[in-house]
Order: sequence, then structure tokens, then C-alpha cells
Amino acid sequence: MNEEEFKRKIKKKLNAMKKEQVVFFSWLSAIRALPFIGYKGNFAFWTGKLRMKYLYAFFYSLDLIWYNKFPSILKINNIAIGDAARIATRTVDRDVITGAYTHVDTVHSAYATAYAVESIKYSAESASSYVDTVNDAIYAASAASSVYTKAKRKDFYKILLEYSIAILNGQKTFDTHLELYGEVWDNFQQALKNEGCSYWGKVYQELFDNSFEVDEGALKLRMRVPKEIQDQGAAEVANYLENLHIKGVKHLNEARIIILGEKGSGKTCLARRLINPDAPMTNDEESTAGVDTTLWKPEVADINVHIWDFAGHTVTHAVHQFFLSERCLYILVYDGRSEERNRLEYWLNHVKNYGGDSKVFILVNKRDANIPDIPVNSLKENYPVLGVTIFSIRDDKIELEDFRMIVTEYINNNPSWSNQVIPANFFNVKKNLEERFTGEKKDEFIDIDEFVKIAKDNNVENADELLKSLHALGICLRYDNMKDFNTLVLNPEWISQGVYRIINWVHQQGKYSIFLTDFPVVFENDNIRYPDDKHPFLFELMKRYELAYETEKKNCLIIPHLLHDDRPEKLPVFYVGDSLMLRYKADQPLPPDTISRFIVRHNEDIKKEGKMFVVWRYGVVLDDGNGSMALVRELTEERLISVSVKGKDKTAYIDKLRVTLNSIFNSYKSRKPELQYAIERFGQIPDKTVKDNLLWLSDRKIYTHYVNDRPYYDEYTNRDIFLQPVVNNYHISSQNLIMGGQGNLIDSSLRNTFNFHNCNLTLQGHLNDLAGSLKQKGETEEADILEEAAKALSEAEKCKTPEEVKKKGITNKLRRIVEDLEDENSKLSKTVKGIKHGISIAQDIAKGYNDIAQWVGLPQVPKPFLGKE
Repeated sequence: MNEEEFKRKIKKKLNAMKKEQVVFFSWLSAIRALPFIGYKGNFAFWTGKLRMKYLYAFFYSLDLIWYNKFPSILKINNIAIGDAARIATRTVDRDVITGAYTHVDTVHSAYATAYAVESIKYSAESASSYVDTVNDAIYAASAASSVYTKAKRKDFYKILLEYSIAILNGQKTFDTHLELYGEVWDNFQQALKNEGCSYWGKVYQELFDNSFEVDEGALKLRMRVPKEIQDQGAAEVANYLENLHIKGVKHLNEARIIILGEKGSGKTCLARRLINPDAPMTNDEESTAGVDTTLWKPEVADINVHIWDFAGHTVTHAVHQFFLSERCLYILVYDGRSEERNRLEYWLNHVKNYGGDSKVFILVNKRDANIPDIPVNSLKENYPVLGVTIFSIRDDKIELEDFRMIVTEYINNNPSWSNQVIPANFFNVKKNLEERFTGEKKDEFIDIDEFVKIAKDNNVENADELLKSLHALGICLRYDNMKDFNTLVLNPEWISQGVYRIINWVHQQGKYSIFLTDFPVVFENDNIRYPDDKHPFLFELMKRYELAYETEKKNCLIIPHLLHDDRPEKLPVFYVGDSLMLRYKADQPLPPDTISRFIVRHNEDIKKEGKMFVVWRYGVVLDDGNGSMALVRELTEERLISVSVKGKDKTAYIDKLRVTLNSIFNSYKSRKPELQYAIERFGQIPDKTVKDNLLWLSDRKIYTHYVNDRPYYDEYTNRDIFLQPVVNNYHISSQNLIMGGQGNLIDSSLRNTFNFHNCNLTLQGHLNDLAGSLKQKGETEEADILEEAAKALSEAEKCKTPEEVKKKGITNKLRRIVEDLEDENSKLSKTVKGIKHGISIAQDIAKGYNDIAQWVGLPQVPKPFLGKE
């Protein structure tokens, strides 16, 4: 029975089963495939911090599947499952397939896990998606089968998958077949140990030892790790869980409310009256300068609620990004008299960008008899709005009490806070630090040496690991790239109010720049809280937060958000035929700090004309110093950011700018804007500017048409437009597609093309390079063979699966060339050795062939071309 027949047999059996059984089969396939991601004894195909993030995405996904194994529970946690599926799939698409061709076994293993999570996600949605549940379970098993086959255990996957079916039918008892893994298992365990993830090695060892029975108690602890710790990745979570096991468990019992809204809307009054309904109202002179934080201990809840009341001044909104986060409850105070509807949506987008799916209460602070008409249902459709409440904070005491009770009940019953646990020794350090801050001295920052002593006094062996955890939880703040300052901040309000004060002072001076020597003036009325020796620390924080950049004059900051709103009178012109143009078009207000962050990141390229730099609040002209120029600007009314580039190296420069903007937009948690490229309809039009005769297509549309070899039909001109030149000019690839909106996966139609496409393009280049060198030496016969192979690879772009590539015979044609290159007696081999860099190119061709051969399941060249120049 061949593989396709076997998959059909498995699918038939799964179709006869209940959804829960299919889900379990999918989970089991992924668990059995998981060890192969470390089968070489490392996870080197992932780099740096991404390695920890992606490893944990898999571990968490598999835990989540088991934790939510019944459909009734699945529905509750469908968002979390979708997020896990998205992370797991992105892991494969963006970082394994695009850069690890020699780890194809790993790719299949990763797919097995990702598809298993997809299967769970579908099973949670509705009965109509049952077919998707089955299909993804099959994909998980199929991916796992590819791993086993590549590992030279020909019938391994058939044994395991058929055995799983038999178990589900009650025909067999569990046998994990751990002995079949051989060195793969040992290498997987060693790889985990090398990454500081021995905890996870123990989890999976126990899982296999106990016939895939999960330790429910340990699982619950894993599901209660605070999200801030989870975000740090596999090793940090492992350290955290090991401390829970050794030191004991304490409930964190900490929650945060963030109050936002326009200046004068009543935010500070609400903050006061949540704590004490009889607290006095603010007067006209009182206004939050930055952020005020207060502690609320509700009478009916055993939890500490930290209330953050943010300033409403527009100039400070860009700073909110550093203090708004997920796992908060947001209250948006809205003044229905004076604000337009779009300001309400502005604030809701503000929350979504930084708080993700954190819930929002909208409180309309009633000032008179006029009650604004708020489209509650429409807002709930687009934002995580819990409800809209209308009353006067000043006058309506009964409604205020009702609102306090609603907020208290929500916090008390939300598992994000009520189930959070922390190691007992971590908790003791946290309590000690809070006593330092809230005691008589009110220490708002301490030296690291003091922290190490406190950690040691509470039996914490690794102070650095503890500090990372407490920083993630927002209990104390430490910045790794600012270790020279030796400062640990105990009160985040100290940073926020300091930064706000700096920005407000510059704004009040009518400036956009500040010198370090100005800081004593800024803090002259509060120099005890902000002493001179902490001014350099705040100066560096401004740069770290991308709020400002340092000029050529040392110790001088420019704050882009405070630059003049109006653009310069004259800007460079970018003609259609000479320029490359892209834009990010959003269907919602853009985050207020997007263009400012971009300017900060590229401040060294800002073009200088005379003594003036061409930069303003909403845009900048850049010069790369190598003959290329760019205009990047935000058009707020159109909700877009446009990028135009011209010059001799415009493709490389627009690529660099796109990387920055993609990074900024992907850092927001809201729906991403659409990345669009300008397509010429009529060819070069030298007397027209960029606004005329352009067709704008999204990156996904262009790339999907390209990989499927389909031209785009333009109704305006009644012509087909072939998009390969566009892909080449803009260097569009799977790696620079901007991530979709929340919950969206990379298009499934592209998944199987990424690996082959990127490898294929590189290999075509090597073949053409070698053919060109041969032609220069007059060896036209061999050059023609190489060019023919490159052409065949170009045709193979139409292939969507390994099977299609194999059927076209392209790999066999390429294999013959590689064998000729390796045969010392062949004419091609002898000719190549006489060409400069010929052997190096031949090695690249041999490697490229082996990558593709491995992907399609054909034998590799046993000994890659290893000759030396």
C-alpha cells in the first residue's frame, strides 16, 4: 500500500469517529512527531529569541489541546487556540521553511504540530467544520509520516498511526513505541537541555512513559503561568515552573485597570470614586500630568487592583504604548457633549493596538440631559467592548455603585487574574520590593546589588532569572541594554511621569528638542524624586522607547512627535517610471506613534538641505548615502503611510524601509494595514507624478498570482499584467509579507510553495551565473545545458506540491548535472575547475539540488561537491 492509499484508509476510519476522537488522533500525531524538531541535537534553524518563542508556541499548543479536549470547553477558549495555531503555523512558514532547507525533517515535524492545533481550532467552531477537523488531523499525520520516512524508518509512521486508530476503537492498549525513536529521542532531550528547557524534556519523557496520560495537576500549573512570563519563551517558562514545583505556589492576585479618554472627560474623578464613591471631585486646576497610579482593594474581592489614570493631552498619546498592555481591563471615559464619534473609535483603536483583546467598558460621563447616541452593537462587532454605561460621575451615586460592582465582579471572576500563580520565593521578593516602595522611604528605584541581596535572603539562587520574571510582570523594571546605569525601578509611575514631564516641558517651550543640560530645569520642582544622577537614565529611556533620537550634537534629543505638523514647501518629485512606491493602507486610525518611530529608526539617513533637515511631524525625506532617496509620509485623513524611493539602488533601499515598517506594524496587536505596491499600467510616464495612472495591489494578491503563475487582469486597461517584474523590482517574498489581521494565518495556498520557491530562485541564479562564465570561455554546449536546467526550474514555479515537481522530471535533469559536476573525468567538471569561483558555484548547485531532492523525497547526491578552489 503506497502512502496516498494509506492516507485514504486513515481518513476513512477517522470520518467514522466522533470529533473528540479525531482531535485526540491529531494531538497524538503531533506529540509523536515533536521529538524530530530536535533530532540533530539542537534547534539551530531558529535564531536567538525566536527559538524560545517558537519552541514554547509548540509546547503551549499541545498543552492547550489537551486542556480543552471537550468541545463545550473548546468554545470558551477558541481565541487562545486560534492564537496558538497562528503562532505554530507562522513558526513553520516564516522561520523554518524560509531559512532551514537542510532541516526538512524539522519542517514536517513542525507542520505536524501546527496542523494538530488547526484541527483543534476547527473542532471548536461548529459542526460544519468537521471536515476541516478531519483534514487537518490527516495533514498532521501526513507531516508526521514524512518525518518518520526521512528518518529512514520506512514503516514507522504506519505502525504508529494504525496503532492510534486501533486505540481509539478500543482494540489495543497504549504502547508509545519509544524504543523505535532510537537516537532521535536522546538528541531531542539533549537539545532541550542545552536550551535550559530540561523541564520540557521531563514533561515529554513522563508523557511517553505513562502512555500519553497527562499529569492534570502539572498541566493546570502550566496553563496558569502569567502571560507576561509566557511571552518570554520556553526557557523562562521552564525556569518559572521548576520554581513553582520546588518553592511552592502563591496566587498573584494582581489586576490592572487603565482609564483612558480625552482631557477633561472625568478620568481622574472616576479613578478616585472607584476607590471611594465619596471622594471629592477634581477642580479645574487639577489635571493629570502623565499617569497617576493608585491601589484599590475592593471590599468583595481578594485582589489588588492597580488603577492607572492616563493624561488625555494629545501630545502624550504616543507614550501610552509603553504602559498599555494585555491582561488589563480598560475603561474609556467618553464626553458625549464635546467629542465626535471618531474620537471614540480613536481611543478604541488605541486600546486594541496595545492591549489586543483586552476588554473595554465605555463610560459616558453625562454632563446634561443630552444623551449621545452610541452604536453599541456596531462597536462590539469591531472592538472588545463589554458594555456602555451612561451616568454622571459627579451626581449619580447609585449608578456609580452599580458600575463599581460590575467592574469588581468582572475582575474577581476573570481567570486572567484569579488563577495566576507565582513561585512562593518570587512572591516574597515581590512583597519585599513593594514594602520598600510603599514604606516610609518610598524607594522608587534601587541598585541591582540591593536586589541581589533581597533575592538571596529569600532563597532565590538565580537573581537574573527572577529579575526577568518580575520585569515581565511589571513589578520592577530593568533594561538589559542599560546595565551601565545599575538601576532597578520599583515604581513604573516614576518612569511614566518623568517621561511625560520631559515631553510636556519641551512642548510648552514651543520646541521639539531638548539637551541633557535642560533636565535640571525640567525637574527643578521635583529634584529629590528625579535627582541629577538619574537624568542620563531618563535620557537613554527616551531613545529606547523610540520617542526621540540623539542628534549629531551629543546629549541633544529630537522628539519627532513635537515637530511642525506642516510639511516643507518643496519636496522631491518621484516620477512613475523612475521610482518604486508602496503604501500601508488602514481601515482604522493609525497608531499615533507609527511615523515617529520610523523617523527615530532612520534618523541617520534624514536628508539635509543647507542647515535644515527635511523632516516634519508626519514625514521625512531620506538619503541612503549611495545615490538613493526616499520620501516616507503619513496621510492621516486617508489613513495610509506612503513610501516612494528612487536612485540606483532603489530596490535594496525600499526593502530596508519596508522591513522597518513591517516590524512596527507587526508590533501592534490590532488588525494590520494592507501593504500595497504601485503597479505601472502604461509604462514610464516622465511628465506625471506618483498620483497618476497607478494601480495599487496588495502584497498577498501579487505574491499569490506570482506563485500560481497567473497574470492580474486589469479592468481599467482590459489587459493582463504579469507580476514577475513587480516581484523582482520590489523583492517581494514570503518573508516580507506583512502579517494579516488578528487570528489570520499565512495563506494556506502559499504554505507548500515557500521552501521550494526561495530555494528555487537561488538555484536558478547559481545555474545562470555558471552558464554565463562558461559562455565567456566559449563552452556554449555546457552553458546551454545549465540554462536549460534553470529554465526548467522557472517552469517548476507552477508546482504547488513536491509530487508535482517530481512528476515533471526536473529534479532528475538537475541531478544529472550535479553528477557531472562531481565526476572528475567529465568535461563539465574539468571546465568548471578552470573558472574563477567555479567550484564554489558548483558546490552551491549541489547543495541546492540536495535541498530540493530532500523536499520531494528523492535520493540526495551522497557526497556533495567538496572540491577546493
